[in-house]
Amino acid sequence: MKNRTSSHFFILVLIVFLAAVSHYAIYYGGLIRGYETSWFTAVRNIGLLSLLAILPIGLKKFAKFEGNWTVYTSAILLFSIGLTIQYRLFSDPEYISRKDKAEARQQKIKTLQLHYIQENYSPEKKQMMGLPPTPPSPVDLSKETPRPATDDDLTGVLFSGKTINPLIGIFGLILTLLLLKRDKVVDILQKNGFLIVLLTLGPLILAAITSRAGKSIGNMTPWEPAKIPFLIGFAAILAVLYKNLARTYWGVPRAKDVVPLVFMAALPFVPFFVLKDFGQMMVFSGVYATLYLIAVRRFSQRFVLVGSVLLLVGILVVGALPEKTQEKIPLLPMIAAPVKQVLPNRIQQRFHLWLDGFNPPTPETTWWKEDYDDYYKRLIEKDPNLPQLLEEDPDLQKTINIDAWFDVLAFQPAQATFGLASGGTTGRGLGLGYPELIPVADSDYIFAALAEELGLFGGLLLTFALIVFVSAGIRTALDSRDMFSKLCCIGLAAFIGFQALVNIGGITRALPMTGITLPFVSHGGFSLITSFVMLGMLMAFSHRNSVDRRQINVQILP
Repeated sequence: MKNRTSSHFFILVLIVFLAAVSHYAIYYGGLIRGYETSWFTAVRNIGLLSLLAILPIGLKKFAKFEGNWTVYTSAILLFSIGLTIQYRLFSDPEYISRKDKAEARQQKIKTLQLHYIQENYSPEKKQMMGLPPTPPSPVDLSKETPRPATDDDLTGVLFSGKTINPLIGIFGLILTLLLLKRDKVVDILQKNGFLIVLLTLGPLILAAITSRAGKSIGNMTPWEPAKIPFLIGFAAILAVLYKNLARTYWGVPRAKDVVPLVFMAALPFVPFFVLKDFGQMMVFSGVYATLYLIAVRRFSQRFVLVGSVLLLVGILVVGALPEKTQEKIPLLPMIAAPVKQVLPNRIQQRFHLWLDGFNPPTPETTWWKEDYDDYYKRLIEKDPNLPQLLEEDPDLQKTINIDAWFDVLAFQPAQATFGLASGGTTGRGLGLGYPELIPVADSDYIFAALAEELGLFGGLLLTFALIVFVSAGIRTALDSRDMFSKLCCIGLAAFIGFQALVNIGGITRALPMTGITLPFVSHGGFSLITSFVMLGMLMAFSHRNSVDRRQINVQILP
């Protein structure tokens, strides 16, 4: 398909239409379960998508955008999927309730039971149950009184973070596009990359130290937007040093060339070590390794890097393997012992959840003991006779350990696994699944909610949009005029791609679950805003490439 604004506008209109149909399906699914969904929220979501659908026309007319629209259209498809799934989750009274989750669940179950009785039971059987002896017939939802929507308030919807954050993201997209179209701005970023990183690092470390469970500034993660300045800084120094890096000895570059690069790459890991954020470490490592592979030219350099990465991953996996697995391999426990001493408890938890998630470790396991003891103390507060019961029945500790494991760490991954399995090929249908049973399904586990209600087809649609987005970013990088622009484009596409890979891989148990959002899809403040700003940067570089091609073509023509 040619890069025509009209063609992409048609696709965007189709996306808006499908989103509207999906919202109605969720509304109808809610009625089947006895509750209403918010029409104000639905109109807000369709309004945001409509704004994004007509935005290309404005950018084409007023900003004279000449770049590739593919990266934009694929991002909006991802965003529309995210809005739809979030609408499904936040409309469910069971999911959003804090105190009356059990009550909301019982109400839904009762409604479904009555519907089933109405549709399938004979008059005699209904009469025996004390119900009107009506013949089996389809349920008329229009005659029922569903539970009203909890957030059906226009003012509350308009001024909520779910409205403000996307609008800020759209504004950030437009502003970034307009600024980075200019060569002067790009030159300033390239020349001051190190300074930008230093100015970012201080507030980020402060936020990491003062954060609570990795969250600050409300419930948002301030290190999400820090990806952009860190990328700019690393790309800037790599664009200066990449020619010198070609001078190697057996694939290893000179120290004076590689030390500044390593120092720049290591800076963002400081706050992530403070937070013990394994997910961000994985994403940043993948992005930086990709940039290095793009910048260097020699096979020996790439071989050394890939070999080093595989060695580090191997050491990490060996050290984090569950003890039961290590015991099956000779000498492996001895090799893994020193690695275990260095690895943070959180990383060992993630690996155990990944490799042996349905089997809890023993209460004496170092990284599990603290959580188990806290759980055990809470049980004693409820039942002071528990120690005596344990003496009488030692097997009871095993039961307590299993309960603690699934209550504290394994419940969310287990529910996500069940959701994926129940979705099958076509899914349960929008509004008809049980993603509300997954805690915080709108954020890290939104792919599980999507796969349960839309099945394999829904997961493939999302994956397709991600592949198209990353491919368009790579295409933009290949067309870039200089190394800095090339590295920025690759880095932007890599950030979105690796973050999506880590998220989906963790949910599908292909990788350790790390608690990281799905770009454009997950509900999140800074995460969504950062994704839109990254989109604006890619569009700006794509525009610059198109302008360069046009000028070259004009010069070639006689």
